[in-house]
Amino acid sequence: MKRKDKETLKNMGDPEMKAQAADLKKRIFQLKFKRTTSPIENPLALRTARRKIAVINTWLRQRELAKSKTAAEVKK
Repeated sequence: MKRKDKETLKNMGDPEMKAQAADLKKRIFQLKFKRTTSPIENPLALRTARRKIAVINTWLRQRELAKSKTAAEVKK
């Protein structure tokens, strides 16, 4: 994944990131279905989509942990 792609994903809001992950999951499903019936043009598309989903999920989790950490600090 290119640095520009990572930066644009990182600057997205949580709902946009979740929508992007859902779209990628649909794409993975479609690619797997196509792969079983006939060879696909770019087999690396599956890998890049899976990795992009992993990056999105990582950033969502980091944001969630940061929010809970700040909430815990406020309660103290």
